[in-house]
Amino acid sequence: MKLHLHNVFKLVLILPLLFISTNLLAQSDHTGQAYPTRTFAITGATIMQAPGQVVDSGMVVISNGLITAVGTNVSIPEDAEVIDGSELFVYPGFIDGMSNTGATRPDQMERPDDLFTPDPPNDYAGITPEESVVSQIDVTENSIASMRGLGFTISHTVPYGRMLPGSGSIILLSDKDTSYDLLLKQDVSMFTQFSGAPGAYPGNTLGIMAKWRNLYTQASLNKDHEALYASNPAGIQRPTQDRALQAFYPVIDKSKPVFYHTNSMLEARRAMKLKQELGFDLVLSDLEEGWFLMDDLRGSDIKVLMSLDLPDEPEVSEDEEKTDEVVHMEQRRQEAYDQFLAQYREFNEAGIPYGFSTMGTSTGSIKGNLERLVASGLSEDAAIAALTTDAAKLLGIENIAGTLDPGKLGNVVVTTAPYFEEGSKVKYVFVDGEKYEYDTSKKAAAEVSEEAAETLLGTWNYTLTSPQGEQTGQWIFTDEAGSLTGLMTSDQGGPDMDMENLSFIEGSLSFDFSFDAGGQSVEIVVVGTVSETEFSGEASIAAFSMSIPISATKEPN
Repeated sequence: MKLHLHNVFKLVLILPLLFISTNLLAQSDHTGQAYPTRTFAITGATIMQAPGQVVDSGMVVISNGLITAVGTNVSIPEDAEVIDGSELFVYPGFIDGMSNTGATRPDQMERPDDLFTPDPPNDYAGITPEESVVSQIDVTENSIASMRGLGFTISHTVPYGRMLPGSGSIILLSDKDTSYDLLLKQDVSMFTQFSGAPGAYPGNTLGIMAKWRNLYTQASLNKDHEALYASNPAGIQRPTQDRALQAFYPVIDKSKPVFYHTNSMLEARRAMKLKQELGFDLVLSDLEEGWFLMDDLRGSDIKVLMSLDLPDEPEVSEDEEKTDEVVHMEQRRQEAYDQFLAQYREFNEAGIPYGFSTMGTSTGSIKGNLERLVASGLSEDAAIAALTTDAAKLLGIENIAGTLDPGKLGNVVVTTAPYFEEGSKVKYVFVDGEKYEYDTSKKAAAEVSEEAAETLLGTWNYTLTSPQGEQTGQWIFTDEAGSLTGLMTSDQGGPDMDMENLSFIEGSLSFDFSFDAGGQSVEIVVVGTVSETEFSGEASIAAFSMSIPISATKEPN
């Protein structure tokens, strides 16, 4: 979702912050003292053991972090906590193919006073492939619990940054003391994106592609030089130890794939061009315009993660006297929307497997978006495959995750109705054998936005002093079935935008957005405090090492 401010910037809410979800009844205690047993037996349930493989009135046994039995003729262990699943549905734990879940955004390097723009420091240019997302993971980051509450048990988490932020890791979405306790597989990917350095090279898409080629070529030469020196150093100049270039070595060896963040068809084709020239293993990640690429992807070795950030269904004017031009425009919008949703089914029908990426997607919209995809024609088996088996295979963890088979990780989702059915709720989630239970009562759902109902709900007029001048508009907060939602409008003529990753806890309102300024992505983080009818806060722009004030006033109800 993008918003034009001052007809120049494109804004998109992207940061998974604090998802408001007070329906959590109980959480696992990392000390191991919360439950007297680590053995659980879910009895009499409808079990989706794998996509298309259903066990009716079956039992799943989880013991010491592993699935130990699945079927209809299974004995209950003596030390098991028995869960009556006669009206419940059981699925393998869902896998997020790529996101920033659990990661916190680091401070960007300040612009040096003596910056040489044609060749800036790597840190400023965002070229840090030697870094690991592990250094950014915070076990208390709320997105971990938010995603777990939706049924996700594993995330391929990539770091925040610009062109080459570093390596992504596969983490378990559980409660632990340290980031290393969450690690399932460390540094499994090189994450990259078309996000340039502000006011320096590479600052645009073509510059980023040129820099990528240069880094890869230099790394190949360095790698060969190191190998030659290691075999016989006599008479050979000692190789330079360059950590950024050395980070490319596993990419060159094809032991580490490149996850390229490519929303648009054009970005995807540029990433594919780099792969064709250089030969690395490529995963097109967070893809939104895949229908343009189906012929190229069918039968190729390029892997795909489709975005779960779906557009809103277009509104149709009720004006009976609307012009033919308006009618034609509405038809085109509807066709574009239908095409966007249809691509997920068409990829499946074309035999192109894919997982899902939730990067930039509001946690509050993920389940609804999955329901929309199924309603638009994607089969439930295909949707489950993208969330489990296909995602596991893409990430190389199919031997330990993706299905409910004995010997695999005890990652399980239990729901009150079929997951893609509107109104179904997550009742239990097991991550690595640890149980998390959720209150699915109607009373709990009604109380979710109690704080917001008293303070935040309604219309707010905001003022943001951006580098392009003063921007104004409205924030409209509503309570939809117990979930806090918001709409952001602009007085400068841009389209309305749904707020995503909205957080309002104990008077603190937080979100962030980014805009594309001439091919250069600039990120803004907004944090502030609500006091009765006034909001006061700051919008921090790390790329320019500056913060600007932002304020809002609530209109009388």
